[in-house]
Amino acid sequence: MSHRVSRAATGLGCRRSVVAVPVVAAPRRICILAAKKGDKGGKGGKGAKKSALADLLKKKEEATGSAAATEGASNAVPADCVSPEGRMLVFTLADSYYRLTKKYLLEGVDFEKLPAALFRAPFALLAHNKFQEGVKDPVYIYGNRAALDLFEKSWDDLLKMPSRLSAPVDESAQTDRDGLLEKAAKTGYVTGYEAWRVSSTGRRFKIKDVTLFNLIDRSGTKIGQAAVFSQYETEDGVVHTIKGSEPDVEEEAAAAGPAIPTPEEIEAAEAAVAEQAAHVRSLKEVQGLQNNDIPVQIAVMELKKRKEKLAALQKALDDALAASKAAFDDDDDE
Repeated sequence: MSHRVSRAATGLGCRRSVVAVPVVAAPRRICILAAKKGDKGGKGGKGAKKSALADLLKKKEEATGSAAATEGASNAVPADCVSPEGRMLVFTLADSYYRLTKKYLLEGVDFEKLPAALFRAPFALLAHNKFQEGVKDPVYIYGNRAALDLFEKSWDDLLKMPSRLSAPVDESAQTDRDGLLEKAAKTGYVTGYEAWRVSSTGRRFKIKDVTLFNLIDRSGTKIGQAAVFSQYETEDGVVHTIKGSEPDVEEEAAAAGPAIPTPEEIEAAEAAVAEQAAHVRSLKEVQGLQNNDIPVQIAVMELKKRKEKLAALQKALDDALAASKAAFDDDDDE
């Protein structure tokens, strides 16, 4: 797995926020022989502290069902991904990958569009709650579109599935998997491994050049593990490169929420208010009109609309700055 590396700004500043996040660069194509039958592949804490993210994930796990979940080959981003805890989880996925590997996967993504970008990315990304308090048989807490397709699962079904069931049930496969999980738990991440996996219909495939890494919240507490890969091999020996899915424009716009205004947009709104205020003064001072005159009333109504637009833009920017400060408060201090 090759990666592009670049440094990202860790705050929104005064401009539209762009976050560089872990994403797989264009994967290379390789040619390998078909796997032999019986080749299982693969080479290889407990007492986790409580964290805000872990608490949110526990509440999510205890909830009954999820609204607007992805079914079949639907390309819609699950509602869970754009909920407050969902946004925190996808940020933690991206942030943990960078903090551990010092590499990014996707770049140039608006922060508010991160859930959709990761869900439709050109790689498979899965995460389970290995370190969550009280969990003895970890279940998946995230899987993007490529992962759902590969394992032939819906969003709801994946989030009920113990992660051990992704590997063949034979002892050697499970032993190899457990060893990799423990190695990553101790070292932070493991890269370059491959292993056989099985879909819900029994279809076998080998995931290749995988990076397994711990999920770490901003307090440094381990709350799970994630795996990312961009290629897999089928039993006929063919290596497949994962492609990203196309966005649903209307759905993506709704999921992203309101856009963060640029300084130019705010300056234009301020200029529009000043212009209309000058027009109102001109009607009164130059033309001698009164407040009850129709032209003045119309001009004042327009001035009110422009002021409301300016206030909305300023509030959107203030909210974005507050969210950025909360998310990146202690970023890059390690």
